[in-house]
Amino acid sequence: MVELETETDRRGGVTLVRGVLTNTRTTKQLVRLSSRLDGPTWPPRRDGTRVAEWTDGCWEGVVDPGRRRGFGFATPAEPIPEPVELRAARRADDGERRTPAAVLASLEDHAPSRRTVGSPVDG
Repeated sequence: MVELETETDRRGGVTLVRGVLTNTRTTKQLVRLSSRLDGPTWPPRRDGTRVAEWTDGCWEGVVDPGRRRGFGFATPAEPIPEPVELRAARRADDGERRTPAAVLASLEDHAPSRRTVGSPVDG
């Protein structure tokens, strides 16, 4: 079973939605969520690019067994008691969500060291 917890916070005309998925099963679960709020979904961005789990206002990702995974988004819509709908949860195959965008989204930020790049050459 996948459990969903959410909370909202309204600030300056924007509703911030935060949530946590908990996978109580012994297998990976592919989960699909959607907003129930009456307005556009503004997914988070990383370095100016929408994070890979968000497509067309829906979040889709894999939650490992016995683990929790957070998500969030913003919207101009007014908050409601249950802002997110759990659309689907099913056992994930080993290759699920391994599109190039998903692989890049799973990587931590990295910058090469100065030693690797070298120092700028003076004129």
